[in-house]
Amino acid sequence: MRWYDLSPACKRYLLAVYTLAVPLAALCLAGPNSYPTAWVLLTLISLFVATLNVRLPTISSVISMGDVFTILALMQFGPGPALVMYWLDMIAGHLSNVVRQAGIGGIGKIKAHKILFNLSCCALSVWAMNAVYHAAITSSLPYPSNIVVGLIGISLSWFLANTVPLSIAVSLWNNQTFWTVWREGRTLALLNFTGSAAAAGLISLFYTRGSFFIFLLSLPIVVVVYQLYRFYVERYEQAQSHISELSKLYLQTVEALSTAVDAKDRYTHGHSKRVQAYETELAKCMGVSNEDELLAIRAGGLLHDIGKIAIPEYILNKPTVLTETEFEKMKIHPGVGANMLSGIEFPFPVIPMVKSHHERWDGKGYPEGLKGEEIPLNARILSLVDCYDALTTHRPYRSPMARAEVTEFFKRESDRAYDPTIVKAFLDNLERIEAAGKADSLRERDIWGIKEVETSRTTNVRKLESVQPAVAYGKALSASPEMQRELYSVFEFARAEFQCLTPKEVFSFMGSKLEKLVRFDAAVFFLADLRQAEIVAEHVVGSASQDLLGLSLELEQKLTGWVAANNQSLCNLPPFPDFLKCSGPRPAFELSAIAPINRHGEVLGAISLYRTERTKFTEEEFRRLEIIASQTAIVLARCNRSETPLLLDSLTGLPNAFQLYLMFEQIAMDASRYQYPLTLLAIGLDDIAGVRRRWGRMSGDEAVRALANSLSKEIRETDLLVRYTDDEFMLLTPKISREQAETLKSRLQDEFDHFRFPARSDREIHLRASIGIAVYPEDGVELESLLSASEWQMREDRELRSAVGSRVKAVPVPKRLSES
Repeated sequence: MRWYDLSPACKRYLLAVYTLAVPLAALCLAGPNSYPTAWVLLTLISLFVATLNVRLPTISSVISMGDVFTILALMQFGPGPALVMYWLDMIAGHLSNVVRQAGIGGIGKIKAHKILFNLSCCALSVWAMNAVYHAAITSSLPYPSNIVVGLIGISLSWFLANTVPLSIAVSLWNNQTFWTVWREGRTLALLNFTGSAAAAGLISLFYTRGSFFIFLLSLPIVVVVYQLYRFYVERYEQAQSHISELSKLYLQTVEALSTAVDAKDRYTHGHSKRVQAYETELAKCMGVSNEDELLAIRAGGLLHDIGKIAIPEYILNKPTVLTETEFEKMKIHPGVGANMLSGIEFPFPVIPMVKSHHERWDGKGYPEGLKGEEIPLNARILSLVDCYDALTTHRPYRSPMARAEVTEFFKRESDRAYDPTIVKAFLDNLERIEAAGKADSLRERDIWGIKEVETSRTTNVRKLESVQPAVAYGKALSASPEMQRELYSVFEFARAEFQCLTPKEVFSFMGSKLEKLVRFDAAVFFLADLRQAEIVAEHVVGSASQDLLGLSLELEQKLTGWVAANNQSLCNLPPFPDFLKCSGPRPAFELSAIAPINRHGEVLGAISLYRTERTKFTEEEFRRLEIIASQTAIVLARCNRSETPLLLDSLTGLPNAFQLYLMFEQIAMDASRYQYPLTLLAIGLDDIAGVRRRWGRMSGDEAVRALANSLSKEIRETDLLVRYTDDEFMLLTPKISREQAETLKSRLQDEFDHFRFPARSDREIHLRASIGIAVYPEDGVELESLLSASEWQMREDRELRSAVGSRVKAVPVPKRLSES
């Protein structure tokens, strides 16, 4: 962590340690010290050994063999040489560790405040060890008891002077308690310091009674011990890695089971993972720290609803309150889940959590009616956070509760549904628990350290036209003659080739028919707005439909929004969820029948019928509603099929045949009134079909578009150029006689003969056109007559041009020309 990222308290603490270390280091360096050659050689050996730090496999600490030489230097040469050696060892060990992990480039990333802190701790440790050791050897204890006491004092003082300041710093850096940090690895650290002190005492004895070179004989023993321990640590880490992979595979299987449940219940998607996050954080708030217990809580959070696999989907996805029979079926899922998991030998208690997470503190829960402390603690925690997630997430029948409502709810249910101790811990740490759940939903799916691959969710949409058996629809259609006539008119309306109907016009017609087919007090036709993810009431019918026009509902929410999004009808349900957000008085409807307006998976809207009394819709009425909805979907889908204006050609942007028919009568009437000629030219592309076969559909379309642009440049503003068919244009030209039209025809064909279209970057193709002429009124006074005459002339022109072209190819080339 960088210096400016540290908290103010941590910065003040580091500065205090730096300040305290300066005079203590000065005292060590000013004491009775000596720096002989033996100290220099010992320092060099210590530097080499300091680079061989042994990493402990279970904690984030290392054991340095250089500690032995620091104590030895303190005993033989004084606190000053020991401090200098300790500083050099610490720097060498830190640098070697950084280079080993990150290469030479990692040296530039070393944090200066961390190095200074470690150097300061060195000064504190050496000063404390020297003070304790000097007090022991100058005491009245006989030799060698004073040496033993001194070494014990060194190990204890070094342990405290080293671990206490470091633990305080780490707790401030990581926002943890001092005890949590200090107790990690404290036993091994104490053993390390004690062993180092004992080894230093033995080496000091050799050094005092022998010589420095006799001391060197101990170095091979040290190296052998180090290599053996390193070999053991590597084998241990390999075994741990294998265990970790097996555990990851196991936990991945657990998560796959949880995902299967979430996929089945669309409204609780992600529920299990959020519950896992809430439950784990609440357990930590209650002081649970054992790793096996936390693993059990995580696994239980994921698997608590595994029994829902046995519950029918229509119950899981029902957007309203369950009936008594449906609720009885839902209540079996804890027992089913426990039975499903009973064959798995979990390394921690998961099955009791799954089985008892719907038990209540007062004994009124299920499946066994356990009470109070009879319910496992983890199940009690799970029960509370399971309810919390349900209250704070969207459901089709209600919106999420605000925090104040949630708090009030759990206070009310404390000592009734939930353990009061757990409720208190939950409410006291609600912000922390909410943050844990939010962090879990925002980060990538990596709960167990396994990255989840996101896959696009496929919708299981059934087509409205085939959801029910033929018998049910047969009964709906076998009605009175009057109703059969109404249904037949609906069928004819849906099959008619209307091109410009608006949704409101479609709804108005279907609403008028629906009134004669089904009894209701209000009918609302909703149109989907997929950009806003909502449906809006575009048309209403019925005596009680006041104030319903314009009502908007979110897709997937309430009743009608759920029906539209899921393409599934609902019948005879209380409709109050549709009106929860009404600003005025809510309508007093008792029952509803709702059918989706969907076509081939496209969400178009829904039709909702409401009744003010509790008389249920009959099966036949419901089927007629579905028939109206399906036929409405057909018409709306046709109206939405194209956004191109109806009187323009979508490929060229020219007027289409409809415009020609609409405008001809007016133009012909004007020509007759003012006695001027009116000519119609039929322009046919000779081989556009061949271009499409050889070069593809897109190339053919580009060729037609290019010719249209070329033609548009050759005509007057008063002329009407129309794309009549796929390969034919019509040009209606006022005030042009037949002779002038022949001249125009020759000019246009000459332009076409020189026209080249780039079908490919390296290939151009020739496009030719045949033209026929018809003149009003000589060739006819009706448009059909003129069209027939001009097209006949066009075919004659095409045959003539084809014959001339064939004869030209058949004429032999003169020999003289061929030789030249």
